[in-house]
Amino acid sequence: MAEIIPLPTSQATTPLAFLNESKDIMTNNYSDGEQEIVSVIVAYKCRDGTVLTEYYNADFGTKQEILGHIQCDIIDQMIRANLDRYGL
Repeated sequence: MAEIIPLPTSQATTPLAFLNESKDIMTNNYSDGEQEIVSVIVAYKCRDGTVLTEYYNADFGTKQEILGHIQCDIIDQMIRANLDRYGL
């Protein structure tokens, strides 16, 4: 499992502002070297429940790998929110 680096929670007030903020983070921090971004997976949830997805340089294996990291991030967040339930 690769290191998961949670980015700061966005203060953006619209989806477009969030994406612009993400672009700035990618450009300023992850555009070269060992942590250069090489694949991107984006999912959008619409008001009516429709989910849109798009991918850059992500075959099915990369999609599955990134999905696994997202699931680990969710589990970590759940545990941190409920430390008392896990005896930590």
